[in-house]
Amino acid sequence: MELISLLLRVIAFTLLAALPTVNATPAISLPYPFEADKLYDLKIEQRIGPDSEVRKRANAYRVYLALTPPGWGTGPVCWLAKEVDIDVTQVNITIPADAAPNQSRIRISTAFLKKGAPRSMGFSYSSRTTLVGANATWSQKELDGRSHIDAEEVSCWAFGCARTCQETYYTTKDEEDGPIGTKAYACIKQCAKDLNPRSNGVINGMSMSRILAVAVIIGFIHMVAGVL
Repeated sequence: MELISLLLRVIAFTLLAALPTVNATPAISLPYPFEADKLYDLKIEQRIGPDSEVRKRANAYRVYLALTPPGWGTGPVCWLAKEVDIDVTQVNITIPADAAPNQSRIRISTAFLKKGAPRSMGFSYSSRTTLVGANATWSQKELDGRSHIDAEEVSCWAFGCARTCQETYYTTKDEEDGPIGTKAYACIKQCAKDLNPRSNGVINGMSMSRILAVAVIIGFIHMVAGVL
């Protein structure tokens, strides 16, 4: 029996070794700490070979901010660069101050996609770093592990506004469906429409103070509409 078990392990190892590697984990170099509202030129190497199977399915990658709310796992919450050519290794990244609480432990996440596609394919993560100079507060939805903000649709410049939408409309776990859920979703969509960058990366010509002012106005308008 021991000989059979050994042979099975050898066969399994041989088969696994013979399988082609679809893609290696990307190498993402992060500063420590990471300052909010500061422009960084990050080095992101996807390490995709010229004959990789990945190139048949993707020609770009998306860059996300990944957060870990207290008591929950890590996941992408908003995008930082919407479409980066698959072979580009230098990416300009800014994390807005209202995207996460100060001293948050963060990761940068990437995922492959076809240019123009709304959704990406799987996620890879960098090592952790600490975000400093940020000013957000965890929403109750995030603390409950039930955030409904789509990282594929909402940029990190619109994420603080979208978080306000969740805080405004969701007061209990039973309000996710029906009229309240519809209003919250419409509010989040409006944040993305007004605050997502028109380009694939950082916002040009729009100060952070102006972005925050727009976010406050959007939240106020939807709060008033919810009362009427």
